[in-house]
Amino acid sequence: MDCYGQAEELAAFEVYFTDVMQFPFPATWRDLDEPDHAEAVTVLGVDRVDERRGILLRVRRGDKQRRLLAEQVWADDTDSANATVLDDCRYWVEEMYGLTPGFD
Repeated sequence: MDCYGQAEELAAFEVYFTDVMQFPFPATWRDLDEPDHAEAVTVLGVDRVDERRGILLRVRRGDKQRRLLAEQVWADDTDSANATVLDDCRYWVEEMYGLTPGFD
């Protein structure tokens, strides 16, 4: 991406997510604060992009909806465009913030 700063990079990721991802899709939520946590969710779409928190996805867990950070979500179909976009997002978060989402 040819962007000038973090805000432009984040905006470019929002476009990437909405243009490439195919919603809804099955995924796994892995809470980075709880390494043993893995829960099935259905990703419904991009909820919002927040300069402080990043890309938030709207997901369904059972009969409830919530927002999750995109870097905490893994597409179940690992060969899909959805998986590629989420992997790219995790790579960006790691490079931008020095965080390691893990669970690869």
